[in-house]
Amino acid sequence: MEAMNDRDLLRRYASSRCEAAFSELVGRYVDLVYSAALRQVAGDTHLAQDVTQAVFVDLARKAPSLSERALLAGWLYTSTRYAARKAVRSETRWHNREQEANMMQELSSDSAAEPAWEQLRPVLDAAMHHLNECDRNAVLLRFFEGRSLAEVGARLGLSEDAARKRVGRALDKLRELLARKGFTSTSAILATMLSGHAVVAAPAGFAASVAGAALASAATTTGTGLTLLKLMTMTKLKTALVSAVLLAGVATPLILQHQTQAQLRLENQALRLQNEQVEQRLAPLAAENKRLSDLVSQPGTSAISDRAAELLRLRAEVGRLRAEARGAGRPTSGSAENSADAAIQATAQTLAARAAQLRERLQRMPDKQIPELKFLTDKDWLDAVGNPLDSDEAFRQALRSLRDSAKANFGSQMQKALRQYVDANGGALPPDLSQLQGYFDSPVDPALLSRYQLLKTGNLSDFGKDQRFIAEIASPVDDEYDSLWQFGLGVRDSHSVNKTEDALEAAAVAYANANNGLLPKDPTQVMAYLQQAIDPSRVQKFLANIPPGITTLDQVKQMHR
Repeated sequence: MEAMNDRDLLRRYASSRCEAAFSELVGRYVDLVYSAALRQVAGDTHLAQDVTQAVFVDLARKAPSLSERALLAGWLYTSTRYAARKAVRSETRWHNREQEANMMQELSSDSAAEPAWEQLRPVLDAAMHHLNECDRNAVLLRFFEGRSLAEVGARLGLSEDAARKRVGRALDKLRELLARKGFTSTSAILATMLSGHAVVAAPAGFAASVAGAALASAATTTGTGLTLLKLMTMTKLKTALVSAVLLAGVATPLILQHQTQAQLRLENQALRLQNEQVEQRLAPLAAENKRLSDLVSQPGTSAISDRAAELLRLRAEVGRLRAEARGAGRPTSGSAENSADAAIQATAQTLAARAAQLRERLQRMPDKQIPELKFLTDKDWLDAVGNPLDSDEAFRQALRSLRDSAKANFGSQMQKALRQYVDANGGALPPDLSQLQGYFDSPVDPALLSRYQLLKTGNLSDFGKDQRFIAEIASPVDDEYDSLWQFGLGVRDSHSVNKTEDALEAAAVAYANANNGLLPKDPTQVMAYLQQAIDPSRVQKFLANIPPGITTLDQVKQMHR
């Protein structure tokens, strides 16, 4: 097992659900993911563990589409950033700013890290994600994983000398990006700090916990939930995941994790035995399934009505688990049952109401609708409303989540059709997307296909495995909250679109060109050059993001060289 590379391990897990292979991958990368998460959640160890678990759950679910990746570290590192952002947004809903400030003060007072690292830590990951994928992988392999130049070269398909040059150039680019954020150092100092501090050891036993939780989560879609539930270990993360698994996706994991963890911290400072924790949450679920099936039939919950049958099918597994726990002679806490029962019911009601609210809002906004929305599932609606819809910004974020899910779902169908076309035509790519019509499971509206463009033609053998062949070309429907997607045969990705940010940058450049290269400092200076109306507070936020000490357009250009 140890001699197998990442690709082989991921293939083995994707093809045969080999738990040992997946556990080996978790063991290899849990420290890297946990360390990146810890930095991005301001040192909150509990939240960092939640993020780490979410990343590996995502890896388990996406294993089939990722099984051709030669380098897994880059994907995990990028996924950690997205998961950390989502977790931080969710966490701020539960803690006010004063509590967060106190937490940060306690963490910083207890820290024994070097002052320079304390300055670098908050800005490192944002800078890393401004590197291109090749440079980021080089830095990750050399300094985060601690590999030799020969090993880096082997992983990147380069000679040792070429790997040395690649790492050197990538480190220089990273140093320049960090300088823009106020952290200045030499390349040698930066290399030393990354090698010594970038990756810290995850808590003892955490890898086994993450592997078990991720395998259990993946099993909810493969029919092996009963077996994998037994792999869960004695952690608070496990308890939250049990609730999420048995609800079959009805409640977003972060909300349930927060509720369960808060309850556990109040009830018991020391962890109870594993089976007792499981029983406390399983005991009320047989009755809860009936309540949820009644709930989804009520007005305003049409977005989750199709989940009722799936929830009821879980009752048999719940019964078996309860019987096993009772057979072992473990007691059940009535107060814990009632508490878990109320939490689950409240969460389901809240999500159902939000989904109905979002659907109603979308119906009133035809300009924010796209044809791909017909490919949404009930789970997509519920995933989009994990956070409260308490502001216009929250609605725009939720609608973006819907559009992203819809495009990803349709993209999966295009990937499948493209694969079938290539297989049927000796590896030849189609001359245009209309040629895929006969390879979809059901006919696709030509107008929908016209929203995408074929990027490459020729033979599949002429391109690498990570090549993107299809790109979205439709205009975004939201100037600040939208994405453009690209798809390959086994990969897909998206990048954010922000027309407002682009307009502000153009106005700032126009101001600088008219004022001897000086950058604007006041919103009124920018607004005079805007080609569209933008709220002054948004302009002020843009100016606040200009790095300290950067006052001229030439300095900006120099940083991008």
